[in-house]
Amino acid sequence: MSAHRAPGAGAARRRAAALAPIAALLLGLGACTPLYVPPVPERVPVHDVAQLGDASALRYRGGTLSLHVVLDRIPRAGWLAVQWFAPDGSEAASDSVWVAPGDVGEGRTLALPPRVTPGAGEWRAVVSLAGEVLRQFRTTVPTSAP
Repeated sequence: MSAHRAPGAGAARRRAAALAPIAALLLGLGACTPLYVPPVPERVPVHDVAQLGDASALRYRGGTLSLHVVLDRIPRAGWLAVQWFAPDGSEAASDSVWVAPGDVGEGRTLALPPRVTPGAGEWRAVVSLAGEVLRQFRTTVPTSAP
């Protein structure tokens, strides 16, 4: 006996073969849909940072550099550190004072140590509390400085 095929059976197989990749692609895309949902970010903790007042300033007077700082906000007690930088960018000196929340509004004056002579040029003082930089101050020492 000879096998009898229905007319169009080959065409149906060809259509099924052509649609198979499209069906696989649609199934694959459907499986990836959750990857398009952006992850929810974790909450970033906001901590209270110290804040210097507007009266804070770096000044050069009478051959001496001095930094006057007034803290408007002190969230926790710690060392208020000052790094002094010479005009060539090198660290010339450093100093620190202990501050606490009860010191809010009080001014502190830190002077460049007497062992360091302030040469002409732009001097900088960087103020930090508990490792967080609060502000950088700059002033220029004139060339006619003693």
